[in-house]
Formats: sequence, structure tokens, C-alpha cells
Amino acid sequence: MRGDFVSLQRCTDEDYERIADWALSSVSTYSSGSPQLLGGADIRQAARQGGMNYMMVVTHEGERIGAVNWGPLAYQGSYTIGSAIGASGLWSQGYGAEANVLLLNHLFHALNAHRVQLTLGMHNRHMVQIVMHGGFVVEGILRDYFFVDGRHFDAVTCSLLRSEFYALAEDSELGLAADTVPAEEKEAARSMFADHLERRSAGYLLDLLER
Repeated sequence: MRGDFVSLQRCTDEDYERIADWALSSVSTYSSGSPQLLGGADIRQAARQGGMNYMMVVTHEGERIGAVNWGPLAYQGSYTIGSAIGASGLWSQGYGAEANVLLLNHLFHALNAHRVQLTLGMHNRHMVQIVMHGGFVVEGILRDYFFVDGRHFDAVTCSLLRSEFYALAEDSELGLAADTVPAEEKEAARSMFADHLERRSAGYLLDLLER
């Protein structure tokens, strides 16, 4: 999964330690409201038990700058997602937005997702911007959900359905619904096999006539 600026790659043991370090920083305050006192092994174990999946956000220069995650909801084809750019100096530069685009492509265009859900706090301007431009539909307000800097903030639950994703993909320049296998290769494979079947069918009929 590769975009113009970043790619999504599998997590190593060292990556879970990176995620744990980010969970103790302001990154966690933006994403979950408060620092998380968990080690890398704890995060990995919790992810396995809860069915969560993590992937690292990696620049084309090889710098591991953040992570995305997704996990199953109650019904097959429904997922909850999250993301974070670990280096605050790289916020608002498009890395997080592209990482989310790559994740949505993976879920809808590769895993046949039907519904993707996201919960974000009203203290997180960066995620609000991503959601505003990402086609998500606001479903509800969770009042006083996050506690940040001595006060409560509401959270917003948003979702994107499969049909909405593909409608957005038709009108978007973000690379939504990007194919892994080029269209010309798919067409070439179909044509080759159709020719093969036609030749086999002709040969079978000729055998019948010669009997």
C-alpha cells in the first residue's frame, strides 16, 4: 500500500515500542484524550485479543512516522479505524490524510468492507480536517467523551459506507479505489482465457465430427 508520500507497512516488535512511546506523548492526548501507560508488548497483546490490526506509516525515505489501525465491529464487513502521526512536526503536511486514504482503500477495495467507523474528539483539529474532506457522514455526538487539559470535550462518531466510498472515488483526486492489478492486465488475462476456451471448444467439436 503505497501513496505519493507514504506507504503502509507491517509492524515489527520495535514498531510496537514506537507506538507505546507515542502513547505517552501529546499524540495520545489528541487521539484518546490522555496518555496511555502501556508498553509495546502490552499493545501488541491487546491488539491480538481484540482483533485489532496495526500498520506503520512510512515515508518513501524509510522514516516510520506514525501508525494506522483497524478492527472488527459487531457485523462482518464493519470496521472501526484510527490513525496517528507520531512526530508533531509532521502534522498538517498531508501524511495522515494519505495514510487514511490508503487504509480506506485497503478496507473497501481489498477486504470488501461494507462500513467503516471513526470516532474523533472535538479537541483534535487535525482529524476534524481529515474527516471534513474525507466524505464521512456524521452519525452522532458523544457528549463530554474526552477529558483533555482539565475539561471535557465532545466526540463525534462518523462512518463511510461502501457505496459512498466508490461514489467519492469517482469524483476524487486522492487515489481512492486504486487498483493493485492494472486494468489492462486484467483484460489481457480474460482475453487469453477466452481464446483458450474458444480453441478448446473448436477442437472438441472437431473431435465429435471425426468420430
